[in-house]
Amino acid sequence: MVNATDEKIEQISKDAIDCIEEVAKKAEEALLHHRRAGAGVLATVHTLNHFAPVNSIGAISDAERLALDRLRAQPVVARVEYTSSDGKAEVIFVTRGTPIAVPGFRIASYNSRLGKIAAIAAGETYDPDDFVVESSTKLFPKEDREGWDSPDTEIHLDGAGKFTVASLRALLAPQITSREEDDPFAALDAGEREKLVSVGIRRAVLSHIALRDRPILDQQQDEIFRLPLNVRCFLSGPPGTGKTTTLIRRLGQKTAVDDPEALDAREQSLIRQAEEDTGGPPHRTSWIMFSPTELLRQYVKEAFAREGFPATDYHIRTWNDYRREIARDYLRLLRTGTGSGPFIERASDDYLDLESTTADPAGWFDDFDEYLSASLHSEIIDDLEAITRSNNEQLAHLARKLTPIVGEREAIRRGTISPKIANVREEIKALLEQGRTEIGKIINRTVNRVVLNDTHFLSALKKQLEAEAEHSEEAHEEADDDTELDDEETDAPIARTVSRAQARSRYERAIIALARARARRSSVPPKSKNGQLLAWLGAERVPDAEQLNQLAIISDEQRSLGRFTSIDRHVLRSIPRLYKKFRSERNEQGKWYRAAPAKSMDISWRELDVVILATLRVASRVLAGYRRNPSATAPESGILGDIRSLYRNQILVDEMTDFSVVQLSCMYELTHPLVKSFFICGDINQRLTPWGVRSNEQLDWVEPQIERRSITVAYRQSAKLVALAMDVALLGGSKIQDIELPDRVDNDGVSPVWATCLNDHDSIANWLSLRIREIERMVGKVPTIAVLVNEENIVEPLANSLNTHLQEINLSAVACKDGKIVGNNRDIRIFNIEHIKGLEFEAVFFIGLDQTIEKFPDLNTKYLYVGATRAANYLGVTFTAGIPEEVRTLAKHFDDSWSS
Repeated sequence: MVNATDEKIEQISKDAIDCIEEVAKKAEEALLHHRRAGAGVLATVHTLNHFAPVNSIGAISDAERLALDRLRAQPVVARVEYTSSDGKAEVIFVTRGTPIAVPGFRIASYNSRLGKIAAIAAGETYDPDDFVVESSTKLFPKEDREGWDSPDTEIHLDGAGKFTVASLRALLAPQITSREEDDPFAALDAGEREKLVSVGIRRAVLSHIALRDRPILDQQQDEIFRLPLNVRCFLSGPPGTGKTTTLIRRLGQKTAVDDPEALDAREQSLIRQAEEDTGGPPHRTSWIMFSPTELLRQYVKEAFAREGFPATDYHIRTWNDYRREIARDYLRLLRTGTGSGPFIERASDDYLDLESTTADPAGWFDDFDEYLSASLHSEIIDDLEAITRSNNEQLAHLARKLTPIVGEREAIRRGTISPKIANVREEIKALLEQGRTEIGKIINRTVNRVVLNDTHFLSALKKQLEAEAEHSEEAHEEADDDTELDDEETDAPIARTVSRAQARSRYERAIIALARARARRSSVPPKSKNGQLLAWLGAERVPDAEQLNQLAIISDEQRSLGRFTSIDRHVLRSIPRLYKKFRSERNEQGKWYRAAPAKSMDISWRELDVVILATLRVASRVLAGYRRNPSATAPESGILGDIRSLYRNQILVDEMTDFSVVQLSCMYELTHPLVKSFFICGDINQRLTPWGVRSNEQLDWVEPQIERRSITVAYRQSAKLVALAMDVALLGGSKIQDIELPDRVDNDGVSPVWATCLNDHDSIANWLSLRIREIERMVGKVPTIAVLVNEENIVEPLANSLNTHLQEINLSAVACKDGKIVGNNRDIRIFNIEHIKGLEFEAVFFIGLDQTIEKFPDLNTKYLYVGATRAANYLGVTFTAGIPEEVRTLAKHFDDSWSS
C-alpha cells in the first residue's frame, strides 16, 4: 500500500529527474552554439593605448562558456516547494551557478537572493518574501550510460521528516512485470524497492581525498557566505563544521560576475571603484587565498574548480612562498641576481630571542614601528634644517614653505606629506637640476685634467668597472658608507660592456662618497664598491680638497632636496636601513635579540615578516594621503606602483591559527583599501605552530573591525569522536566549543581504538593491517585512510613495513613525503602530522602518541586534537610503551579493536 509520503517522494523524484534532464539538454544545446566573443562585437575598436575592453569581452565570453559547462555537468542541486505569501503553491529549482531558462521550470542561482531558499529547512519561513517552505530536496546529479540520476538524494518534508533516496532513477523504475511474477526468485527482490528510501539523512563514507562537496550550505553557513563583499570576518568553529567550504562558497558568490543576481548594487560599485583606483586584474581573478601548508593548498584546489572559477597556483598560496616573492620582486627587500636588495634571507634565526618574539610578535612590531616613525621624522627634520641653513637663498625660501608640511611627526603616520609636497615639487626639481649642473662641472673638470695626464684613463676605468661587475656577488655586501646605504635608487647593473652613462655614474658616486666622508672626517669602507673603486683611482685621479668640499656641500643639499621631491620613495627605501639600526640597538639593550646576525644583510623569515608589514603599512598610509588629496596623483610606477599592483579585492585565509598576527596583518594589508574584503577561518584549538594565533582577542591587533562569526554543526565526525575531541581540548586548557551534530540517523559511530608497546615498524604495521581489514569488512570497501607520524624520517620506513603486511589483501601503503598527496584513493597514505591541517579521512591512525607528547611538550594536545579530528568515523592510536599519564583520562573513550 503506497501512502501519502511515498507518493510525495515519488512526485518530487520524477519532477527532479525531469528538470535535471531538461536543464542538461538546454545547456548542451547552448554550448554547441556558443562562440567566443572578441573585438568584433565592438562598434569601434581602439586598442593603441588600452586592451581592457577587448580582454573584458573575451573574459565575459569565457565565463559564459564555463558556466554552461558547469550547468551541463551538474544541472540543478536543489528543489524547493513553498507556499507564497498569497497562499499559492510554487516550486523552484536551484542551480549551483548561473542558470538557464527552461520552459516549465522556475530556476534560480544559489548565489542569488532567491537562491537562499534552498538552505532553509522545511516548515520554516523565507523571510524576505514571507515564503513557507513545504519541502526541500538536495540533489546530487550524475550521468552514466543509463542516463541521469541523483544518488543519496536528501528530501525533507514538512510534517513527515527527512528521507534519503538511494537512487531516484531506481525509485522511478517500472514495477515487476507479470511475466516476472512467475519467477520463483523474483521474491528476493520484493523488499529492494523499500530499501531505496530510508528514514533520515545518512552520512556518506569518504572514498577519496577531497573536501566534501556541499552545493547547498546549511542556514548558519548560508548567512555567513552572503555577508557583504567589504566585510572583514573571522569564521570560527570546531573541526568538520564546513569553515573552508563556507569560505570557498563565499568566494564563488563574490566573484560570480557572470551571474547578474549574485552581487548587489553596493558591491558592484565597490568593484568599479577598486578597478578605477589601481587598474588591477578584473574582479573575478582579483583574489588570493593563503594556506599554511602545501598539502592543504593542493587539497582545496579541486573544491575551487567545482565552483567554476580559476584556482591557479597564483591564487592559492602558502605564505612562505608568497613572502619571498613579494619581498624580492615587489618590495625590493631581498637581494637579486643583479646584486641589488638590502637583505639575504637565511634559515638561521638563533640570534633572535625566540621566546619573546614568538610570545609577543605584535609587541615586537609595534616597537619597530614606533622606532621607524621617530627615526624618519628626525631625518626629515634634519634635512629641513640642512637646507634652512644653506647660503642659497632659494633653498632657504623653499625650506620655509616645507616647514608646516613636515613639521608634525604624525604627518608621517598619516601619510599626508607626499600629496602636500606636490604643490612645490616643480620648485624642488628646478633646484635639483641646478645642483646637478654644478656637480657635473666639477666632475668634468676633474676627468678632463686626469685625461690630459693619462689618455688611457677612460678605457682603463671601463675595464675596471667591467671587472667589478664580474665580481659583483662578492665583498660589497657589508658596505656601510652612506652612499651604499642611501635611499636613492641604486645603479642599474653593469653589463659586460660598460656604457658611457654607467661609467660616469659610477665615477661620480665614488667621488661623492669620498667628498662626504672627508667632510665628516671619516673614510669610505674599503670593501664597499665605492671603496674599491677609490682605491684603484688613487689620490691623483680625484678632485682636489676644495672641490671635494664643494661637492660635499652640494651633494648634501641635493640629497636632502631629493628626499623631499620623492619623499614616499625615501621613506619606503629607508625601512631596511632603519631596521638594521633598530636590530643593532635593541640587541645592545638585550630586547628581542640575543646576538647580532653573522652579517648585517642576513635576515630570518620572522624578521622579514616584520619588515614586509612595515613596508605595506607605510605604503598604505602614503596612498591613503593621495586619495584624500584630489589634486595629487599617486605614482603608478616605482615601489608604490608595485605595491598598488599587489592589492586584491578579496583576501582569504584558511587555518589562520597557524599564522602569526604579523603574517595575518601582512595579508590584511594586501586587501584593496577601497574594498577591505578579508575573510579568515580557523579553530584556536587546532594551532600547530608556536607563533600562531593563540586567542580570538589577538585579532583586534590585526584589525579592530573584524567581525566574529561561528558555526557549530560538525558534519565530519561521529558522536563518539566529537566527545573524544572535546575532552582532548580540555586537556590542553581550551574552552569547550559549542558543537552540534547534524540531524542524521548514523551519528553515533564506533569507539576509537588504541594499542600499547608497539615500538618498531613491523609491530606497528601488523596492528595497522589488522585494523584496516576490520574497516573494510565493516564498510564493505576501502575508504580513505591516513596514518600520521610525528617525524618525516618515519614516513617511508613505515610505508615499506606496512606494504609487507598489506600484500595479502592487495592494498598498498604510500609514503607521502613532505606532505605530497600521491597514489590512488585506495592506497593507505602515510603523512607527517604537521602537513595534514584541514584534511579529512574516513579513518586515521595516530602513531607513537607518547613520543609526540615527549617531543612537543607545549603542543602535544594540539597535535592529538588535530590528528583525532581528521577522522570521520575510525580512529586508532598507538604508543611505543605504556599510556602516558597525560592522556590516561581519555581511556573511557577507547576500545582495543573494533571487533570487540
